Parts: sequence; structure tokens; C-alpha cells
Amino acid sequence: MNKISITKASPQSVVGGQLNQMALEYMAYSLAGTKDKGVIEKTFNKLWRSNQNRFSHQYAYEAKMGNQTLGMIMCYPTTIMNKLALPTFSKLFELRKWSLIKYNLQHWKEFYSMVTLKEAENDEYHIGTLATLPESRGLGVGTQLIHFAEEQAITQGLSKSSLTVKKENLLAIKLYERLGYQRVGEINKPSLSLYRMSKKLV
Repeated sequence: MNKISITKASPQSVVGGQLNQMALEYMAYSLAGTKDKGVIEKTFNKLWRSNQNRFSHQYAYEAKMGNQTLGMIMCYPTTIMNKLALPTFSKLFELRKWSLIKYNLQHWKEFYSMVTLKEAENDEYHIGTLATLPESRGLGVGTQLIHFAEEQAITQGLSKSSLTVKKENLLAIKLYERLGYQRVGEINKPSLSLYRMSKKLV
């Protein structure tokens, strides 16, 4: 059986944008300014290939078996993630133009929730998105990606890692708790209901 390896993500990855989209689920609507699946996919593929945005390959790692990507994790120090907020919006506006503004005016509660969302503390290394393809389930890909992100945190001098998870995602919550993450807060906003979870690494 081939061993799973974790490598720096490639801008040419054919599933990078798809995995980001899978991880975000309904939060992708406000970001892309539409519920059209084709437009959302195209938008996230372009974000993935671009630099200096929250959903860029620059901040991602892929779990691969041979040449096949099985999953992806997007992670960064919170301070870097926060600095990417404005460049990400600028890139989204460049891609979607006034459709982005129109959608978010019509769904202003979703937009308000996104722009006021505080996901992490400044002393944390944050796991922004994590997703695995259905065919990789049961291989421990998510666990390996999280451990890899934690190693990156320690390498970069941070002693805590964090993530957010939808309250209804019971399987993910169970996994994170098994890996040592504890619920440290809740985010309750229109259209968003999340737990904030954190783990001390050293």
C-alpha cells in the first residue's frame, strides 16, 4: 500500500479549489457572491491559483498517495491570516465585480457575519480550512494533516493551534477532541453557528 505524503500545495492542483469549497460549505456563497455551483467552483479555483489571499495554494498543504491528492489543509499564523482579509476581498471583487456586492447587499446578514467573524487569537496558528475527498475517508488523512499543521506551528514559534467547526458537524468535533482540541468559545451570528477550538502544543 502506498504511503500518504504531505507536500506544499501546487497552484496546478486540480482539486485545491474544490477542497476549499467543500470545507467552507454554505460560507462559500457570500465569498463568491452567488449560489451558482459552477461560478463558485470557478471563483475558488482562481483564488487557489492566485497569490496573497486566504484561499491561495501559498498557505496550503496537500495529502497525496502517489500522484493522487486525498485532502488539503489551509493554515497560517493568525496574524498573517488577518492581514490577508483585505487582499482576499480585493481579489474577490476583481473576479466577481458588482455581482459580489449585489449578492451581499441582498444577503446582508450573511455578509455581516463573515466580516465580523473573529476566528482566532493572535498568538495562535490557525487551521482555516480542512477537507478530504470522499474516497480517502477512513485512511486517517485528516488526522495526518492536522498533525502536520501543528508541526508547522511549532516550527514557526507558536505554541497553540486553533480552528473553527460548525456545531452540527459532530464527526469533525469528535475527531478534533480526540486530537486534543478543546472548545474555547462559540460564534453565534446570523447564518453562522460555530465552536472555536484550541490546543496547546508545547
